[in-house]
Order: sequence, then structure tokens, then C-alpha cells
Amino acid sequence: MGIRMKSERFDAIVIPDNLSQRVREGIRQGEKIYMKNKRKKIMIRVATAAAALFVCMGVFASQPALASKIPVIRNIFKLLQGDYSYQGDLDSVAHKLEEPEDTGKNYGEDQSGSGEAGSATEGQDGIEGTDGNAVNSAYTKTVDGVTISISETYCSVEAIYLSLMIKSEEAFPETMMDMSEQPIIYVRGEANYSFRPAGGEAEGMANGGTGTLEGAFLDEHTYAGIFRIDIIDITGNDDAIKEKYYALDAFDMNFCINQIIGDKAEPEPLDYRGKTQAEIDAMSDEEWSAFMAEITPPDRNQFPNKYENWWFDGPFEYEFHIEMDKDGAQVVTVDEMNETGAGLYQIVKTRFEITVEEKCSEERTRSGVFMVVLDADGEMLPYGGSSYADTYAINGRDVSKVYVYVCDYVEYMDDIKGHRKDADFKQILEERALYGKEIVF
Repeated sequence: MGIRMKSERFDAIVIPDNLSQRVREGIRQGEKIYMKNKRKKIMIRVATAAAALFVCMGVFASQPALASKIPVIRNIFKLLQGDYSYQGDLDSVAHKLEEPEDTGKNYGEDQSGSGEAGSATEGQDGIEGTDGNAVNSAYTKTVDGVTISISETYCSVEAIYLSLMIKSEEAFPETMMDMSEQPIIYVRGEANYSFRPAGGEAEGMANGGTGTLEGAFLDEHTYAGIFRIDIIDITGNDDAIKEKYYALDAFDMNFCINQIIGDKAEPEPLDYRGKTQAEIDAMSDEEWSAFMAEITPPDRNQFPNKYENWWFDGPFEYEFHIEMDKDGAQVVTVDEMNETGAGLYQIVKTRFEITVEEKCSEERTRSGVFMVVLDADGEMLPYGGSSYADTYAINGRDVSKVYVYVCDYVEYMDDIKGHRKDADFKQILEERALYGKEIVF
């Protein structure tokens, strides 16, 4: 895969390669300050919706029989889908997870660290033992005062979506906001699937257990988010496993969260050892790099680290039966490449996204490509929250047909992207793209 920008919001921020390392670090620090100042806005935006959901929680608490079957909040998709990267009515197609009939009794081993599960009673904040310690249920797990509930799933031929609620006995640390005004929070874990071999030939393969969350803090102790797993995270470049996945109607999934990691709103600054700004500015790039290596603690280069991150350790383990939604899903295989070494292999459309896989020569890939997809009206489709720039959100767009263009990366960044708002942008792409294709669904 060639050099790509991961999201349109970052497409607008290009840091030239010829800037010194110090200037580039300054730009990054400026972005952090900007993102920190956005936190208040998102807290206000979700407050009303969160209040409505907590009213629902009060209803559940007043009806224990109902509460025992509803893991904390089962409407996280509904709460977040309006601001989610892949907008659309996830709530209407989600599978709402039901706790087994024996919820409220011991469910597996207690992960709270006490080594004792205890008897259980029902409560507003999940299932609790008589000693006040949380007891595991099928979809709610507690470790060291942190409870993670997974209450909804949705699966298309291109992705798995999980809704998570994270509740912490201690208030969440102040957390860095990204440029879309969402807290920067990562999931580090492992996932296994019944259709994919375990160990052996699966070793070294991506598994989709690690990625970023999209969501918001509902209060100082509660975070709600959506975790998305791309099909490429599951299958890697193994076409045989991908075809096996496409053929499924349902499968079993084991998901273990080892860590929840956040970026601190105010990372601990480095000790510049009395150097003045003038002395730092006078350093050459080589001197600056050597100085940074000298003053940076070795453990700061780890992830996570105590200087820049907060984190909760697991494990939080879950097992799901996932049913795949194939309604409206279409796979179009083109499998062609032109004389420029650029082309298109496959495009997949689902309810909420379009995923495009280019086919480029090794030389072209090394040079770098940038893909643009236009809807039927000739408007650019926005990138979703995937780790891959070839996945696009389609909510509210006419995608009865789309236009796919593979551009030279440098040419796109230097010139073509400046015409995105022009009325003749489609014509410019037709004339200047390395490869173009109209796909009719």
C-alpha cells in the first residue's frame, strides 16, 4: 500500500518534509494545545443525550428484573451514531446483547483481583457482589475498579462494530482531544474468530483486537464509545480467509481487551536542563537530535508510557456470536491495472461504507498514490474512521454509482487537492488521475 493520508481532516494539514525537526515538533505541540481546548465543546454537546440515557438507567435500576437483562446502557450506537465517522442508523440494525439467564450469579472467575467472586445482587452500575465488588457477567467485566460493558454488536461484510461503556471508580484523567473533538483513547487487545485458524498459519496475522475508539465522556467516571474492526484487520492480505469471511452468515468471536489507553491532555514536559530558547534555536538538526536523545527517558519511547499516557490494565474477556448483515452488500471485482502501474482490484459497498482496494505495481506503490472516490453527483466521499484511507462513509449520499480515481500522491498534494471545491473537479481528475473507473451498483 502506498503513502496515504488517513483522513480528510488531516489532508488539510501538511507538514513539509524540509522543515527542521524542532519546527515540526512545535507544530505538533500547537496541535495538542488546539485539541485540548476543544474538550469543553464536546462535553457540552453530549451532555443532553447523556442525561437522557441516565434517565433510562434510573428506570432500569427501579426495575431489577429488567436491569438484570440489560447491560448498563444498550443504546450507545444511538447516542453516538450522529457524530460517528460512518454515520447512519447503526442502532436499528444492531444486535442488543442479552445476558444469559444465570446473570446475577457467578459467571466465570472474578477478575477484580480479589480472587473471590462472592454472591451477586442486581444494581444500577452493573452486577455487584454482596461485598460491593463487581462480579463478571457475560458482557460486563471488572478489573481493579474499572468496568467495561459491551452491549451492542453489528457486523457487515466489511467491518465489525462493538459498543463499549467504560466506568471507572476513580475519575478519568484529563484526556487529549483529537481534531474531531473526541478523546484520544486506544484499545489494545486480541481477537480470535471461529472461521480463522488459531496459531500456526495465523501467527503474525492481524486480528483486529487493537485500534482506536470513537466516543465521548458522559461524566468524569463514564466513557461511551464505538470500536470498529476492519475486515483487513482480521484477514490481512490472505484472500482465502477473506473469501471464507464473505461466505459466512455468522461466526463466533473471542475478544480480550488487555489495555485501555488514553493520551494525557497535558503530557509531562521534557527537562531541557536549563537550555534557553535561544540556545535551542542555535542548534543544528544533528545537535538537536542528539540533545533530545540525551534528555528523553528510555521508557518514554514505550507505548504506553507514564509521561504521555494513562491506562487501565485488563484482561477483560468476552465471547460473542456475531451475525453478519449482508443486506445491500455488493462486491465488485475489477482486477485491472493500466500502463501507469495504477489500477483497481475490488470495491465493496455496505449500509454505511464503501471500501476500495487499488491494484498498483511495486514501483507505483513506492512512488505513492492517493485515492479519490466521488459519489453519483460528483462530490467527494468523506473518509471514515478506518485505519485505511480507502474506506469511505456514504450516509446521505447517492452511491448508485461512484467514480474511483488513483492519483500520484505528490501531484495530488501539491496541486490537485486545491481544486476539490471547483465545479470541474471531476473533469480535472479525469484528465490528471493515473487511473479512473466508473462503478455502477
